Amino acid sequence: MKEKKSVLKAVLEYIPGLAVLLVIGLCGKYLERGFESILNESSKVLAKDMYILFAIIVGIIVGNLVRFPAVFRKGIATYEFFLKFGVILIGARLAVQELFTLGVIGIVLVVLEILASIIIVRLVSRRFRLSEKLSSLISIGVGICGVSAIVGCAPAIDADEKDSSYAIAIILIFGAMALVLYPAIGKLLDMTDRSFGMWAGLAVDNTAEAVATGHIYSEAAGKYATMTKLMRNALMGITILGFALYYARKGMAKAVTHKGRFLWEKFPKFVLGFVLFSILASIRLENGFVFLTSGQEGALKNLCKWAFMLTFAGVGLSTSIRDMGKTGFKPFAVGLMTELGVGLFTLLLIYGLGFAGIL
Repeated sequence: MKEKKSVLKAVLEYIPGLAVLLVIGLCGKYLERGFESILNESSKVLAKDMYILFAIIVGIIVGNLVRFPAVFRKGIATYEFFLKFGVILIGARLAVQELFTLGVIGIVLVVLEILASIIIVRLVSRRFRLSEKLSSLISIGVGICGVSAIVGCAPAIDADEKDSSYAIAIILIFGAMALVLYPAIGKLLDMTDRSFGMWAGLAVDNTAEAVATGHIYSEAAGKYATMTKLMRNALMGITILGFALYYARKGMAKAVTHKGRFLWEKFPKFVLGFVLFSILASIRLENGFVFLTSGQEGALKNLCKWAFMLTFAGVGLSTSIRDMGKTGFKPFAVGLMTELGVGLFTLLLIYGLGFAGIL
């Protein structure tokens, strides 16, 4: 009986924060409908999936005006779970054949993007005399997986808390900017859903912001952005390991004793869920058997939207303008030049593949 009460108590601790996420997410939905109502019939496509941006904006406003008591924190923090859950569900809407076809191209693009981010940060950091470990955190944040990569890399290279805070603030600043700027640039350049999605997946740092940026452009772009971003995430472990070994050899960090275990610990496991759902959804046997019917796929799509509604409400609530303002001029300048450089470099890569007829 005591065990049941403790489980119930643990579940109830999440309710207040979840309620806040739900209210903010629904506000985003209602704002989307209001925005849609003022558009003419031919322009209503612009309002599609705008609930994502509205939920983030409402979350930012509320999160920076209201200081929530500790009782809300556990529930609000679940937005990261809903992000991973939503990403896994997207796998059910992407054929495994397309996943593997784009996978080969995507891996090449991701490797080039990671190398570009490391090189650009190194060059710009020397110009501004930024510390080596801070520049490494910025480069892995831009190149791989935003905040998650920084959090995973900091202890591996023995970076101090101040450097981690600077790097995270930079990622959050430019992630917030990408939500507005990238879709606008994509529309201006009349990019296809596929091209824009892959560009967003390559150039936007945090997984949440990359997925959101793709979906703000279009649902199809959101799928390509998710897939491309997950390829970057999948390389997080090996990239962090490279930095850890580099600093260990220089005597600036602890040696890595079990490389295989290190890679598995840093690997984002939800990527496997995404691939598994894509494989299962692609099963079509000769006797007509399908693992997921069209009705079930529709239900999963709807569930995915609810998961993302809660996710992006949480992204907004967790975006502290005060913390973003603590970067200092030099780290901000390095971050700005790196983001511009990587954004332009990846855009040229996408256009190059388009001209070559690959995309």
